[in-house]
Amino acid sequence: MDNQWKAENEFSWSDLTGKTNVTAVYPVYPDLDYVQENLYKNNSLEDILYVKDEFPAGNSIHLQFKHLFSLLTLHLEGNLQTYFQKIEVTCPAVSSIIPKSAEIVLADNGTHTTTIAQVSPSGNYSFIVPPVGNMVIAINMVTNGKKYTTQLETKSFTGNKEYTYHLKISEKTPGIMTAEDWIAFSQLINSNTFTQYKGKTLDDFGETMNGITTYYLLNDIDFKDVDCTELKQIGYAQTNYYFSQTFDGQNHTLYNIPINSSNGTTGVFGAVNITGIVKNLHIESSKVSITSKSKSTAEGTSILVGRNKGKILNCCVKECQIAANPTKTNQSANTGGIAGTSTGEITNCYVTNTQIIYDANSKIKAGPAGGIAGSSQAQGLIANCYSANNIIKNRESYNGGICGKASDGAHIENCYVYNIDLITTKGLFAGIAANSFFIHNYYDNAKITFIGKNDDGNQLSKNAQYTGTFMNKEDISIYRLLNQWIDETAPTLYPGYPFTRWTDGGENLPAVFRDSVQIKSRFLISLKKRLFI
Repeated sequence: MDNQWKAENEFSWSDLTGKTNVTAVYPVYPDLDYVQENLYKNNSLEDILYVKDEFPAGNSIHLQFKHLFSLLTLHLEGNLQTYFQKIEVTCPAVSSIIPKSAEIVLADNGTHTTTIAQVSPSGNYSFIVPPVGNMVIAINMVTNGKKYTTQLETKSFTGNKEYTYHLKISEKTPGIMTAEDWIAFSQLINSNTFTQYKGKTLDDFGETMNGITTYYLLNDIDFKDVDCTELKQIGYAQTNYYFSQTFDGQNHTLYNIPINSSNGTTGVFGAVNITGIVKNLHIESSKVSITSKSKSTAEGTSILVGRNKGKILNCCVKECQIAANPTKTNQSANTGGIAGTSTGEITNCYVTNTQIIYDANSKIKAGPAGGIAGSSQAQGLIANCYSANNIIKNRESYNGGICGKASDGAHIENCYVYNIDLITTKGLFAGIAANSFFIHNYYDNAKITFIGKNDDGNQLSKNAQYTGTFMNKEDISIYRLLNQWIDETAPTLYPGYPFTRWTDGGENLPAVFRDSVQIKSRFLISLKKRLFI
C-alpha cells in the first residue's frame, strides 16, 4: 500500500526459545516486482538498500540497512573534465532481485550502459554497479569532440563499498613543474629571437586546441632560495609583448616569487591583452618592492597582473606585500592586489592579508590603490570578488577596499569587503569613482564612506552593510545573498559566465568560495576503496 509494506498484525514473540531471520529491502516496489525493467527505469541501476540478519527470541529488532550494490566513482582530471561532454559505463546487467533473500540475479550474457551527460563541478561521476566477481567494466568518454575508451582491470566488486578510479590522459603532460620551468617559460614567452631555453620550448609548457594555446602549472612552486636572476615577467606593456594566450594555474600556488618592475608594469604577469586569460592561479607570501632602482611602473603595479585588458578568473593573492618608495614620476602607478590597471574582467578572485603601502616620505605622488585593482576603467568588470583583512596605505592618493579608482563605465558587482585598513581619501569600495556602477555589494564598516570621492555619474544599487554575524538587516547571511545574485541576476546580465558559488565563511569571513577547481593531469588509472555507508 502506497509503496510501503505494512503488517496486518503487530509483531510479538510467540516462542522465546528460538531465533528469527529477517530480510528486508528498500525502496518497496509495487508487488515486490524487482525486475530489470523497474531496476533501470531511470537509465541507471537504482540504489537498493537491504538488511539480512538473525535475532534471538525476546530481543528488540533493529534493522541496519546496507547498500545491496557497489558504487563506482570515476574522477576525471585535466582535459577529460575541462572539456567534458559525456561518459558511459558498461557492465553486467541485473535481471532481478529476490526480495525474500536479497539475492541478485544477473542477466544471461547481458550488459547495461549508463550515460552521464551533465558536467560535475567536482569531476566525480558515480555509477551504481552490481557486486560481481571478476567483473569487466568498459568506459567511453567524449571530451572536446574526442572519444576516449578504456577498460578497468578485472576486479571483484563487493556490495556496500565504493570504488574510486582516477582517470587522466597518459601521454606526457605539458606544463610547468619547477621553478626552473617557470624561469624558462618567462624567457620564452617574451622572446621572438629564440625558441629554446636550456633545452625547453614553449611546447613543453602548453598545448594548442582549436587555435587557443593554454599553458599549465602542474605543481605548487616555492621560489625561496632559487636563483631568479633570469626570471622575467610574463608579458610587457610598453614593448607591446602583452600575454595573449591562456594560463591555467589549476589551483596551484606560487610562493615567494620575486616580482620586479620592467617596461612599464609590475606583476607576475606584466601585461595581459584582450585575448589573454589568467585563471586558477594563487600567489602567496610574495613581495613587490619599488625603489629608486626600479624601472617604470607607470602602466600598473600588482602582485598578479600589472595591466589587464583580458580576463582574470578564479585567482587569489594571500599574505603578500607591495612596498613602494617611488623616486621618479614613472614609478607612480595604479596599484592593486589582482591588477594594477584593469580595463578587462576580474571575476571569482580575492585578496586577503595583503599590504599595499607607499612610503609617506616619498616626494612622488602615487596613483590610486585598491585591494583588487588600482584602477578599473573603460567598462572594466570586477564581479563576484572579495577583499579582506588588507592594509592599503597609499600616501596622498585614493584608496579603496576593492579599487582605488573606478571610472568610464566600470562595474563592481556582487563583491564584499571585510576589515580593510585605509588612509587619506578612502572608500570601502573605491577611493574615487565617476560614471561607474556599484551593484549588489556588501560592507562591514559604516564609519568609512562607500566611495571616498564621489564624482558625477555613478549608479549605486542594492549595496548594504552587514552585521558582526555576517547578516544583513533582514538576517540573511551574506553568502546566501551573494549566491542569490548568481542565481537570479547574473544569468540575465552575464549569460554563460562561470561565477563561482559561495559558502559560509565561519567566524572569520562573511563568505568564501566553494572549491570547484580541477586538477590537470593525464589518462592514468589508480584505485582507492573505502566503505560506502
